[in-house]
Amino acid sequence: MKRERNEKKSKGGLFMNILGGSFLTREDFSKIFPFLVYVTVLLMLLITNAYLAESTSRAIKNNTNRLRDLRVEYTYAKSAFTKESTQKIMIEKLKDQGLKESLETRTVK
Repeated sequence: MKRERNEKKSKGGLFMNILGGSFLTREDFSKIFPFLVYVTVLLMLLITNAYLAESTSRAIKNNTNRLRDLRVEYTYAKSAFTKESTQKIMIEKLKDQGLKESLETRTVK
């Protein structure tokens, strides 16, 4: 029975030692300090990696949306250019400059 009480006290005491900070003054702490530093560095690397992955994901999404918008703009500009550059429209625009349509047809050999 005493052993059970001691185990409960030691578990509760450990929690209180951690919260109170008294575990920092023990000799055992000097043994586990390098491990705690190692775990802390690993956690910082994990957080940094997650942040960079999220940032990259946002950049990819933004670039994908921008690419889609540019494709729409390109298609619109291309169709407008095709419409404006048809032979009939070009003839009408160039009449004022004195240029005439060539009626001669060429055959490719």
